[in-house]
Amino acid sequence: MSTDHRPGRPRSDAPPDAPGPLRLRLHEPGELIAAVPHLLGFRPVESVVIVAVHGGGRRRRLGVVARADLPAPDDVEVVVEGCAARVVPTGPVEIAVIVVASGPGDGEPPRLDVADAVREAFTRRGVAVPSRLWVPQIAAGAPWRCYTPCDCRGAVAPTEDSPLAAAAAWLGQVTYASRDELEASLAPAGSHHRMPELLAAEFEAAALDRELGGPAAARRDLDAVVAARDEVAAGRVLGDAEMARAAVALTDPDVRDTVMGWALDPDEAIAAAAEQLWTLLVRAVPAPEVAEPAILLACGLLARGGSALVGVALERARRADPGHRLTGLVEALLASGAGPDAVRTIIREASAESGARLRGRTE
Repeated sequence: MSTDHRPGRPRSDAPPDAPGPLRLRLHEPGELIAAVPHLLGFRPVESVVIVAVHGGGRRRRLGVVARADLPAPDDVEVVVEGCAARVVPTGPVEIAVIVVASGPGDGEPPRLDVADAVREAFTRRGVAVPSRLWVPQIAAGAPWRCYTPCDCRGAVAPTEDSPLAAAAAWLGQVTYASRDELEASLAPAGSHHRMPELLAAEFEAAALDRELGGPAAARRDLDAVVAARDEVAAGRVLGDAEMARAAVALTDPDVRDTVMGWALDPDEAIAAAAEQLWTLLVRAVPAPEVAEPAILLACGLLARGGSALVGVALERARRADPGHRLTGLVEALLASGAGPDAVRTIIREASAESGARLRGRTE
């Protein structure tokens, strides 16, 4: 199952003269279905998609979007209950369910068992389910239908030539063709075969520096990450040795939490360069060290509203280090229904506290 908050700008800590958040109107089900790839970050197939809706009247807004592969009949209840456990804590007044399942356009839409299970799970929790839609594929012109007793039907609106697609491009969001393509964007690159050897050498050098250099070694670790970020910002290619040095520096929790604050820097170029650096490290560094850049990437994406990549980055961090405390904290926070503002608060406080400790260690 994937659950994703999609990004929105400006951040809550943006300057007062920053433009307000984007407001896009979706007038009918075909437009909502067309928006799903941009809400998720990829084009789902054979999936159940649940879109949370908050507020009422003219103040209605979309919330978290949850997706799961269409389950086998025996697994429907477990999968749907998992989706409900993720979505309900965010406080929606209603949800829309979209079943993406190949099947004939005539007769009853397929996978009524899934649509019924979603309605049962959410209504039991006090959340209305007024819209239950089926579509064979999310593509412009594809037919959609409502499940019984409603008999509404229509065609999916354009998916690429739409206000939401333009907004996603303006926000720098990538909409991937599939979940596999999304995951591949953070998959380990095969060209870094010397990275384990370089990491071992950097750990040895760092241990010696921390033993002989004392607290000042932390300052040098921070400087190494700053230098890597600035190289990326300047458009230069980082070598494996530079990436290994930055990865080892991030294993100091005070250094890691201090640079986590770059996601909230008023200079968006810094936040963008940091995100690019974390992405490079996630693709280059093996476990367990990859847990640090992976959780930094997840936090940075959440700080600006979210992304389909958040779940991929969190999964990489968790698999690399199952006991990673920051990863566990962020996952628990998201499971509670907390949104980007809560994540920004954690980032702001952790970065300030770690920065203060780091200054105390180096003075």
